[in-house]
Amino acid sequence: MNREIFARSIGLLGEDNFNKLQDKVIAVFGLGGVGGTALEALARTGFQHFIIVDFDKVDPSNLNRQILYTSKDIGREKVKAAKERILSINPDADVKSFKSKAQEFDFNQKIDYLVDAIDDVDGKLFLAIKAQENNIPLIMSLGMANRFNPEQVRISKLNQTRNDPLAKKIRYMAKKAELDLSKINVVISEEIPQKNAEKLYSTMMVPSSAGLVIAKYILNGIIDSK
Repeated sequence: MNREIFARSIGLLGEDNFNKLQDKVIAVFGLGGVGGTALEALARTGFQHFIIVDFDKVDPSNLNRQILYTSKDIGREKVKAAKERILSINPDADVKSFKSKAQEFDFNQKIDYLVDAIDDVDGKLFLAIKAQENNIPLIMSLGMANRFNPEQVRISKLNQTRNDPLAKKIRYMAKKAELDLSKINVVISEEIPQKNAEKLYSTMMVPSSAGLVIAKYILNGIIDSK
């Protein structure tokens, strides 16, 4: 690893805390506006090992908010473009990519933190179930579309959310699955959606703020651990 890349991270975190990041495996499901920013922020901070999962391709409409992609990536598989992006930042990073839906992923491997940044409700429930079954810390992104204010993005618990129709759906499904909602950490926007909820619009500010909050949450969880 070229430690010069991370000199500023090491200076802020300290050697001992920076070294705690080196063997952690972060799984990011969903490489859009939220997941892409979380992934890039973690890679630039100094995390080395990633599992990335997405079944989609880059669409022109992604470029207004999804940090991992440029116009040259249109039509490419998101996992391929995302892996290339992370390796362009840190050529020594270990990035395992899977073009699949969440429900197709094999959890029989080491994962230290799981980022759920997908839109599919059934997939989100699946990830919550697998995280609790395998005792993997999970951070779930909820609704970020149709909102303007990045200052209203924060961490909460699934049983303490408000102003989020997606959270309401997942709470109902999670209760039916007998999950402990107080153990499901989420990143939410407390802003009331500004547009018709049937159509999803967004700019970069709110989804990327959610991604940065997720990255900080994971970093705190590791450097605060004993």
